[in-house]
Amino acid sequence: MNNYNDIDSELIRRDFQITKKKIYMNNGSIAPTPLSTIKSITDTLLRYSIEGPDSKTVNEYITSLIRDLRNRISHLINCEPKEIIFTQSTTEGINCVCNGIDWKATDSIIVRGGPHEHYANYLPWLNVSKIKRVKLIELKIDENGYFDLTDLERLLSSSTARMENKKTMIATARKTRRGENNATTRLITLSHALYNNGAIMPVEEVGKIANTNNVLFCIDAAQTVGSINVDVKKIHCDFMVFPAFKWVCGPLGIGILYCNERAAEILSPQSIGSESATLSDQKVIGYLESPQKFQAGFRNYPGLAGLESSLKYILRLGIANIHRRNTKIANVLRNELSKIPDVKIYGPEDENMRTSIVSFSSIKMSSQTIVNKLEENEIIFAERDVGRGRKAVRASPHFFNSEEESVHAADHIRSILK
Repeated sequence: MNNYNDIDSELIRRDFQITKKKIYMNNGSIAPTPLSTIKSITDTLLRYSIEGPDSKTVNEYITSLIRDLRNRISHLINCEPKEIIFTQSTTEGINCVCNGIDWKATDSIIVRGGPHEHYANYLPWLNVSKIKRVKLIELKIDENGYFDLTDLERLLSSSTARMENKKTMIATARKTRRGENNATTRLITLSHALYNNGAIMPVEEVGKIANTNNVLFCIDAAQTVGSINVDVKKIHCDFMVFPAFKWVCGPLGIGILYCNERAAEILSPQSIGSESATLSDQKVIGYLESPQKFQAGFRNYPGLAGLESSLKYILRLGIANIHRRNTKIANVLRNELSKIPDVKIYGPEDENMRTSIVSFSSIKMSSQTIVNKLEENEIIFAERDVGRGRKAVRASPHFFNSEEESVHAADHIRSILK
């Protein structure tokens, strides 16, 4: 599709049954799935039932499904199919990365904003810093969650004993010596877009800095893949994680870990089984090539069928078209909210610097109370922490929502706050 305006919006809304009953703008948490995705999941289960879960025909179908799905994901984020690892969530993917690296006592990790990151992209790094006794550096941020790129460069330039290149991490086991002054930055991590206010981070610029300094780069893309264009080659990231069940409109229980070929060589699998490794007569374990070596015991094939269907759906609409549509809906909501007295809207004013997430608060009523009262009227928003102990109401509209719903939701908010 070349133009979202050519799409029958009412036909799309019929694909999402929730639109018959509710104004659902909580897609930043979990998005509903279209009917075609539900059918793909049930069709797969029916095939199991009719042909046998471990039959030749079903195994051939699963092999074909995985191949086609990896191809679709690689098209979506511009990578190689073999760089796609299936997980159950964004959280699991991040844990695979932080627990799979052979950390040294002289290593350090830079994380944007510390606990201002979603906890899924903070707690695992905090945990590994305590267990492995590596230094965790929290990059300072401004009101909207942005940071100064020169601060990042300064932190990297102050890292002594920097590794010669990423291949050195693979081939050489460096001697380590404790001491803060010897800390070598090993990895930078941040969200592509913030879960609380939608601010899009300068990931391409960070990728260039990381690449220049031979530092690993890991991105939490939970709030971007499926809603804006994401190109891992332009970003120059080594790892990127995202779930099926947010902006991709896929099923629960499926996540994606992108791991480029070079990074896959230094990452150790966190589990092992017959799907991921072999055993010689001399009882020598040999891991399979990536991505198989990271997927021991994976069996959620109905979920993969649902994800493949959802990807076909959003790719047919076009990510650029979805982004334009989402921005239009979000702008209507922001504009209507700006007319309500005593309402503070968070996040960047510039629509090019944010996703469709719209967050706000009011001095008249707590954010959770507003969320509860909206839900009583079949309008689904969420409460989120926007930093410094402040809570806000978060709306996260997607392409199946409408501008009329934005106006209707704002009218209810106005009524609630009278």
